Amino acid sequence: MHQKLAADLRAAMESRTVIDLAAGIIMGQNRCSQAEAMAILTKASSGRNLKLRDVADKLVASFAPGAPSTHFDD
Repeated sequence: MHQKLAADLRAAMESRTVIDLAAGIIMGQNRCSQAEAMAILTKASSGRNLKLRDVADKLVASFAPGAPSTHFDD
C-alpha cells in the first residue's frame, strides 16, 4: 500500500513538473500570465482529447534540439 502511494505521488509530481515547464514555454512564447498559459494548455488538451500532461509532455519534448516548435492557439 505504501509503495503504491509513493509511486502515485511520484507520478503526480512528474506530471506537475512537465505541466509547469510547458506553461513556462507558453508564457515565454506568448508573453502571457501563468493563468493564460494554463488556459491555452487546457484548451489544447480538450481540443485534442488528450490528457493535459500528455499535451504538456509533447510541447516540452518539441523543444529538443532540431524539433519543430508547437503552438497551441490554433
